[in-house]
Amino acid sequence: METLKIVGKSGQISLGKALAGMGFVVETLPGGDILLKHSVVVPVNERWLHEPAMKAKLTRADEWMRNNPASETSLEEIEVKQESAA
Repeated sequence: METLKIVGKSGQISLGKALAGMGFVVETLPGGDILLKHSVVVPVNERWLHEPAMKAKLTRADEWMRNNPASETSLEEIEVKQESAA
């Protein structure tokens, strides 16, 4: 779908509310055309979460959680186990 947009006096183009808050990489092509690529920005300090080794660990952790559902904890049982281990 093509739409004509005109650059306003402030140098801005409105893309519409449907795209509000989304990130885009702006690429200027030879000849002066501009290409907007919808993008997701990952903060540098969170980049490690997307590395293959960490993604594999997170996948294993998700699988473990599915196979080991949460259950209520008995503090009395924990105390007894700690006392017998000491």
